Amino acid sequence: MSESLAILLLTALISFVGSVHPGPVNLAVVQATLSRNFKAGVWVAISGTLPEIIYTIIALKSQVFLTKNPTILEILEIAIIPFFLIIGVHSFYFSSKSNKEFNLSNRPKEIIGGFVSGILNPQLLPFWVVVLVYLNTFFSLNSISSQVSFVLGAALGAFLILLIFAYLANRFQIKILGLFRRYSIEKVIGLFFISMSVFQTFKILL
Repeated sequence: MSESLAILLLTALISFVGSVHPGPVNLAVVQATLSRNFKAGVWVAISGTLPEIIYTIIALKSQVFLTKNPTILEILEIAIIPFFLIIGVHSFYFSSKSNKEFNLSNRPKEIIGGFVSGILNPQLLPFWVVVLVYLNTFFSLNSISSQVSFVLGAALGAFLILLIFAYLANRFQIKILGLFRRYSIEKVIGLFFISMSVFQTFKILL
């Protein structure tokens, strides 16, 4: 097995496992699938994967700088608080009560929503910096091929887990929606984002 292929597979595995826990993009995929359809969830998964590419490239170009300037990462952690709060409140109070069909007219909305959910996740950059430092203990990521494998592996792993989230949400749609008989899925997700904002605030203050 070549080094580039090994980097691709290992990075994809790390990205896949690291994306399993509930997060903004995962929830955006589930919400789009439940409120619209599987195709909408896939588009959110695609757009939600793009930030992985952006952040891995930034990690490659600035890992030394970021490890020496942790203040930048702290600013990113603070910036996520109002973001989580805004989308949480919006989802809770302005949730749509209709089950819209996915079509070309609302595809841009799905793409933008998935991308924004991913790009404003402050954990991605430090996560990939740490992963990059770890991989450097086994491989040399100085060549173009190894760096491309690192970026593609991160995107592949993230997309696969998001695709699974979309599939499961679509496959068990009736059962999942049955869990939210009292409240709409948008309100539950809104509460989740609000709680994440509160948690992030206490995490920084304490």
